[in-house]
Amino acid sequence: MSEIALETWGEHEALLLKPPRSPLSIPPPTPRTAVLFPRREGFYTELGGYLPEVRLRFETYGRLNARRENAVLVFHALTGSAHLAGTYDEKTFKALSPLEKAFGKEGWWDALVGPGRILDPALYYVVSANHLGSCYGSTGPLSIDPRTGKPYGRAFPSITIRDLARAQARLLDHLGVERATVIGGSLGGMVALEFALMYPERVKKLVVLAAPARHGPWAQAFNHLARQAILQDPGYWAGEAAPKGMALARGIAMMSYRAPEGFAARWNEAPEEGPSYLDYQGEKFLRRFHAESYLVLSRAMDTHDVGRGRGGMEAALKRLKEIPSLFVGIDTDLLYPPWEVREAARLAGARYREIKSPHGHDAFLIETDQVEEILDAFLP
Repeated sequence: MSEIALETWGEHEALLLKPPRSPLSIPPPTPRTAVLFPRREGFYTELGGYLPEVRLRFETYGRLNARRENAVLVFHALTGSAHLAGTYDEKTFKALSPLEKAFGKEGWWDALVGPGRILDPALYYVVSANHLGSCYGSTGPLSIDPRTGKPYGRAFPSITIRDLARAQARLLDHLGVERATVIGGSLGGMVALEFALMYPERVKKLVVLAAPARHGPWAQAFNHLARQAILQDPGYWAGEAAPKGMALARGIAMMSYRAPEGFAARWNEAPEEGPSYLDYQGEKFLRRFHAESYLVLSRAMDTHDVGRGRGGMEAALKRLKEIPSLFVGIDTDLLYPPWEVREAARLAGARYREIKSPHGHDAFLIETDQVEEILDAFLP
């Protein structure tokens, strides 16, 4: 277990006192945007919606080797971005959108990407893209609908986890990647699962961290409460990009991302700091995310069920037995309890490892030393 030193940026809400395995870091990255589904083709969503064009914002680290088999595709969580690693220089940072600037200069999994780290760009071609529907440069509710010349807003179509996976598969086409190791945590783990089931021939290895095979009633209840906090705020209906209800939504979500043990370890002597922490996280969230993207992506999470249309969960997960797979649970995860992840691993014939941490669901972002140790035994 590592001790939290500081609350900080973006999706990665905590810095640790323990430094990364290597003190070396990657050069400042440059985000790029690619049109993956142009207007002559468009993108039809699983639920029957239509987007005239789809772009994804992405970053890459390292180079694709001559055999084109060293790619690692990393999927971010609900409110993450393409900015996986490194620190933006001033020129790049100034050119970012206001929300990207609010996310911060530092990558959300920086401790794992860099020279001498588990995802070493000298060995791997690491790719990270902002999900379809998000607000950090990919096509989402903030994007301009070419049919109207105005942002999609609430007219953005409903999407599913499978839609997110399909968009990311097209990104690999764009980059000339035929096969990749796919890694994801939380919502990103759901996308990794769907990617492996939809494109098994393109998956070299699969890593699923803190994610279930189906978004069950407990997890959907948390999402429901968070959405209601937004939808019951008059500011949302008045068109505010960051209605105050979104701060409450974030507080509700944070209660599912953390655990009682972690709160007690930090604030047992000053319990009033627990509520203050949630208020702080909520206010910070208002500056860095958009309500419509939150609604779109949280609803997409609730569609997640690998067994849908595949004969049920067990039949679907059995399809993964030909892919070397690793599922990682967290002993204090309230959102996706370890038994849920362990059962998915069993049905998939996969390895199972568990992070030990008082920090709950977010431990896959916080306990980077444990994550690195677990991946180190699986990736080579």
